[in-house]
Amino acid sequence: MLHAIAIDDEPAALEVLGRYAAKVPFLQLTHCFLSTTEALGCLHTERVDLVFLDIQMPDVQGLDFARLIAPLQKRLVFTTAYAEHAVEGFSLQALDYLLKPIEFGRFLQTCNRAYAQMLPAREGPPGIFVKDGYDWIRVNVEQVLYIQSDTNLLFIHEHDRQVSTRMTLADMLATLPADDFIRVHKSYIVALKAIRKIERHQVTVGTATIPLAESYREALQSRLLTKNSR
Repeated sequence: MLHAIAIDDEPAALEVLGRYAAKVPFLQLTHCFLSTTEALGCLHTERVDLVFLDIQMPDVQGLDFARLIAPLQKRLVFTTAYAEHAVEGFSLQALDYLLKPIEFGRFLQTCNRAYAQMLPAREGPPGIFVKDGYDWIRVNVEQVLYIQSDTNLLFIHEHDRQVSTRMTLADMLATLPADDFIRVHKSYIVALKAIRKIERHQVTVGTATIPLAESYREALQSRLLTKNSR
């Protein structure tokens, strides 16, 4: 379970984060604060894995507050309506940068990324959660062979099962470990370690044949050569 807090001077923004957090089975939003100074004590005395932090704050600005709490090594997610602060935000080692109004899909993507980062530290297999109908399904990233897109519906193919979820391929690619997966077609992502063969217009992944678009061929070959040279 991820323990999170949210800091924002707008009650409506905190309400949105609270509503979203209630939908994520592995996230517990324990506290909401209207100022950065109010949150300081909680960060020092309670378990906090993730901090949702607004940048435009009335007392201590979000970016300054992030520098202040850097020694605590908390995972930070900036939430703001101002895209121009993104570069500075990521320079502070932020996990993500969510632009308001925040969509639930982007919120879930960020939570999955935080969850995947926390698991190795706790000696668990890397995983993400996706929604399948009314259920939440944990997907073991190490078991994924490839992912196929059909509009906004994804089919995640593992060694022994298939999971479907409503999500875009771009959002899924941003959620998965960047070193282990690559897009090979407008409708397909594949696990690099699962590729058995590359042909002119297709790749073989496990027992499946996946189309390979010309625009993705060079990037795929480069990634495979880089991995093999390590």
